[in-house]
Order: sequence, then structure tokens, then C-alpha cells
Amino acid sequence: MNPSFSRWGAVALGICLSLLLGCSSKGGAVGGEAAEPVSAGYAPTQGKTSGRLLVWTADFSVEVADLGKASEQLTACMVALGGYVEEKSDYGRQSQSFVYRVPKGAFNDALGDVERSGTVQRRHVKGEDVTEQYVDVETRLKNDLALRDRFRDLLAKAKDVKDILLIETELNRIQSEIDSMEARMRVLKDQVQMSTIRVSLHQQEPPKPATIYGPLGYLYKGAEWFVVKLFVIRE
Repeated sequence: MNPSFSRWGAVALGICLSLLLGCSSKGGAVGGEAAEPVSAGYAPTQGKTSGRLLVWTADFSVEVADLGKASEQLTACMVALGGYVEEKSDYGRQSQSFVYRVPKGAFNDALGDVERSGTVQRRHVKGEDVTEQYVDVETRLKNDLALRDRFRDLLAKAKDVKDILLIETELNRIQSEIDSMEARMRVLKDQVQMSTIRVSLHQQEPPKPATIYGPLGYLYKGAEWFVVKLFVIRE
């Protein structure tokens, strides 16, 4: 083993490890500049929210006159808006539940379609600001990518087996963190770009038909009224 390289390699590896620990514990932007976020969602009642990443979700419980027809029409509306059915559950002939994903720009229109599908029993709309989460993950990802490049340079120059094994161990760990952060960023982007609408559709109970009395029925109701008036004048 080359003694001078071993000493230099140990010093360089120690510096890189220190940088790794610092990057893992701190968020914020590289060089003091925040990463430019992707386009934000918007609030249904407050218009566009510039510069923020908003994840919009809505939950509905709707009573409909015809469960089968309402579910087909509502799904067709979501597809027409560029959305799709992420999940569907059937509970016999009385209710069905759906999880729709629609583009953020069509969120308001989708809410209107749900409300027009029947009688709304419950409605909850929520916007979650994930801007800080996204910027934090993106910043840590950039730091880890830079650190991975440094370790790769060290690995290309290392000759001692012990140094090589140590650097490869750190490279594997950093790569695992990078994969995890990239997956998290993909999830956040998807949640921002595609809003989530959960809808429970319930079949309306058919109205009870009006009671039609026969001749004896009317006689019975009249006798009942007469008996009640004998005992109760006013309630």
C-alpha cells in the first residue's frame, strides 16, 4: 500500500464523512437559494396560491336516486376531466365507494360533478401545504448526489482493500438514501399534480306509498279519532 495515499485517503474520507453527517441533519437550500417548486395546486374557494405546493383532497357522502346510474355517470365525468378511478368498493345494492384522482386544474369541476350527482350528506375539502417537505427532500437529495460523486472519485483512486471496502459501504448507504428521497419526491409531485376525491354513494330509500283505506278502514280511523277525543281535548 502506498503510505502517502493511505494518509491522504484517510483524511479525504474523514472530510467526506463529516460532510455526510452535516447534510443528513440539515435541510434548507444549497448555496442559500431555495429550489424552484413545481406548479402548486389551488384552493377551491381562494383561487390560485402562487409559489406553494398544495395537495388537495376531498371526501363526500352522497345519497343518489339510482346507485348504478349515478356511479357510471360520475366515473364518466372524472374520466372526461382527465382523471381515473384509483379504487372502488361495492357494498351490495345499497352503497359504493370510489377514490378518484383528477388533475389539479380540474379539481373544482370535479367537486361540482360530485355535488350534482345526488344529495350531499357530508363534504370535506382539505388543502395541505407540502412546500417545505419538497424543498427539504430536494436539498438533501442534491447534497447526497454531490457526496456520492466525491466518494466515487475516492473509490477510483483507492488502492488499499480496506479503503475500498469502507468507501463502497458508504456509497451503498448514500445510494439507498438517494433512492428513498427520489421516491418521496415522485410521490409528492404526484399528489400535487393529481388531487384525490373520495366519494361514498348511497342508494336513497324509496318513498313509502300513501295509505289507501277501504270502507272499514275509514270507519276504524273515525272510531279511533272519536275515542281519542273522549280522553284528550288538547295536547
